Amino acid sequence: MQDLTIFVNTSDNFEDCWIPFFTLFHRYWPDCRYPIVLNTETKDFQFAGLSIHCSKVAAGETRRLTWSECLARSLDAIETPYILYLQEDYFLENPVKTGQIELLLAEMRAGRADVIRIMECGGAGPWRPTLNPLLWEVDQHSQYRISLQAGLWRKSTLRGQIRLHESPWQLEVFGSARARRKQEKVLCVNRDLFSSPEAEILPYQPTGVVAGRWEREIVEPLFAKEGLAVDFSIRGFHDRNAKRPNKRPLFNRIYDRLRSLL
Repeated sequence: MQDLTIFVNTSDNFEDCWIPFFTLFHRYWPDCRYPIVLNTETKDFQFAGLSIHCSKVAAGETRRLTWSECLARSLDAIETPYILYLQEDYFLENPVKTGQIELLLAEMRAGRADVIRIMECGGAGPWRPTLNPLLWEVDQHSQYRISLQAGLWRKSTLRGQIRLHESPWQLEVFGSARARRKQEKVLCVNRDLFSSPEAEILPYQPTGVVAGRWEREIVEPLFAKEGLAVDFSIRGFHDRNAKRPNKRPLFNRIYDRLRSLL
């Protein structure tokens, strides 16, 4: 019996990402034998060659659920104790290393990890080595101890972090503050071993959509190389040069206040 579910977190207004996502998923992970849950609100979706269950967590609702409500409802319906968390804009570029995922999952089954981050970004440390040379431990006081990049989770660990009013940004920031008071084992892949393109376990560039718009430098060359025809006009391209209000001082005050409370 399978104990891992591939959990693809999305919302209905990202429907235009699903075909390119699953085209590349099927192309670069053809031996994936784990069940797949696509966390939709009301929509259904199927892809030839893959067994996808759409959660449809908001079916029958008269109000718009928050991002965290959708996540919580979908997790509550999953029976496996572990999930591999992905999002609909994590577009695979090269073959997935299934054997490495199984090795990491074995660490979780043995109780040596509650979270194993497979896509570990450069600013998420500091880290410490572990007895397993494949893995590093994420520091207890890391600013991003909680990350929503690709990773293996004990389902109960992720569920315990959810606050139903929070956005994904808030879950990462405020969840990281909460996580500092918990003794859960948060690990990540050894970046010295797995950061190069040829060594990545789940090879994708974070991320294909930014602020609701396509990240041109990622999706245009990738989709062209893979022969994917996508109507980019539906959501347009993210403008990296657009001036955005400086919210950092306010963020710092909120962050520091939360650290003192949580």
